[in-house]
Amino acid sequence: MTDDKELDRLMAQRLAEMKRNAQKRNETVPEKPKSLRDVLVSALGYRGIEVLEAAEKQFPRHTEIIVPQIANLIKSGEIPQSLDGGQLLAIFRLIGIPVRLQTSIRVQEDGKMVSLSKKISQR
Repeated sequence: MTDDKELDRLMAQRLAEMKRNAQKRNETVPEKPKSLRDVLVSALGYRGIEVLEAAEKQFPRHTEIIVPQIANLIKSGEIPQSLDGGQLLAIFRLIGIPVRLQTSIRVQEDGKMVSLSKKISQR
């Protein structure tokens, strides 16, 4: 019977120690503030990151100016929803940045998707 009491005491002691350690860990890990680019990336939906990366490669100085502005609109709630790639591309084109994306046209042939250029070259 004394073993059960001692075991309960040890378990309670260990639980209290684990709680203290968890509190220390939470206190010592400050939450680092998100950069404005991270705010934008977190709000991007389908193919949004692809458009953003293309814009950053093709127009790095312009994108560096535009990204914080879009992120501030997201933070303020003026852009309430997530942005997919098409919407982000439309924003860039609306302000005069003609971001180009690699595109391909594919057609179905014998149950497989084949690029249009390959299909034409086969004829």
